[in-house]
Amino acid sequence: MNDQVIIVGGGPAGSAAASLLARSGKKVLLLEKEVFPRFHIGESLLPFSHRMLMRIGAWEKVKNAGFMIKPGAEFALSNGRSLRRFWFGDSLDEPYDKTFQVERSKFDALLLDHAKESGASVLTGAAARDFREGPNGVEVEYERAGASERAQGQWLIDATGRGPFVGKILQLPKTDLGIPKKMAVYAHFRNVRRNPGKAAGNITVVRLSNGWFWLIPLDEEKTSVGMVRPISAFQNERGGPSELFEETVRGSRELRSRLEKAEPIGPYRTTADYTYRLERLAGSRWLAAGDAAGFLDPVFSSGVTIALEGGVAAAETVLGQPNGSRGFSPGQQREFTRRIHGLARRFSDMIQMFYDDRAFEVFMSPRPPQAMKAAITHLLAGSTALHPSLWLRVKLFYLLCGLQRRWRLAPALDYGS
Repeated sequence: MNDQVIIVGGGPAGSAAASLLARSGKKVLLLEKEVFPRFHIGESLLPFSHRMLMRIGAWEKVKNAGFMIKPGAEFALSNGRSLRRFWFGDSLDEPYDKTFQVERSKFDALLLDHAKESGASVLTGAAARDFREGPNGVEVEYERAGASERAQGQWLIDATGRGPFVGKILQLPKTDLGIPKKMAVYAHFRNVRRNPGKAAGNITVVRLSNGWFWLIPLDEEKTSVGMVRPISAFQNERGGPSELFEETVRGSRELRSRLEKAEPIGPYRTTADYTYRLERLAGSRWLAAGDAAGFLDPVFSSGVTIALEGGVAAAETVLGQPNGSRGFSPGQQREFTRRIHGLARRFSDMIQMFYDDRAFEVFMSPRPPQAMKAAITHLLAGSTALHPSLWLRVKLFYLLCGLQRRWRLAPALDYGS
């Protein structure tokens, strides 16, 4: 086997891994089944994803690509009676005081082009079908232009997204993390009412009594709007997903005010069976990164950040192995799995809080202690390596969320119309 690293999947995780490996002198082959640019959801970045973009050398390209600036995030009740805004610049210095809203077809193509410019060999329209793991490396079968081909390498990184290539072939066990299954329906719209002034670039999350909406401004005209609700809500709906979307908008004062003149650009799309994680993320010759390792409910826009960090972590793990070495030891496999699970846990704790009505009351408190607000802002910005003093404040926040279930410390929220 040669010393090539084979990466399957050209989204943010695969592109990040390919860029870092190629810039470090590794021979890299990236196989992507689609031809870019292509539509993808998950369009709101977090400020701390900038660290990984800097790490792979793509930060200046992203910063100068003309994406809409995102200075913060806001959370509103569906009846319009409560609104909380978090400004990244209140607690964070440059370059983490703001980030971007990105149309993923453009953002992902930029990162994939960066991987090519970094020295990776990229094949699009190349669908991986199978792989074999041996003592000295891996062999991947893929199909391109109707022909079956094979590639050999020392290492394989699976960055194939929510239909994980390795996970399916090896039938790896997965868990839903105790978060009930949900479904999303979404589309791009024009004529969505925007926030005035500085808040025009914010992501808006509108909390329903049993779900939520996102509104993400992508440019001067286009806004991504999506609804996430339990799968049971769709199963009980006589119409299709788009009918439930529109019915929910009509029943919400906040959504009506923002979408009364909105017109969809293109079709409605759906995604189901949201949160999961694979329990094993590494083998002797392979690693899983990004959505191929697990997927979290997107309420806190964590997807791209986790993908970039996971791709960089996979690349660093490969770079830590001497050329011609044996495969990853069981200890190394467990350590990589713990690293990625720990990264996701910072966000999954927040997601659990969001869906807990009493805990969400603490989050939406109109007068939170300033120290706690700073800690929450760091979490919303995607910081996964908090300073001990901030981590103590995060623990205080979760403690207050727990106490709120027994004693009402923060005001109750009214979801009534």
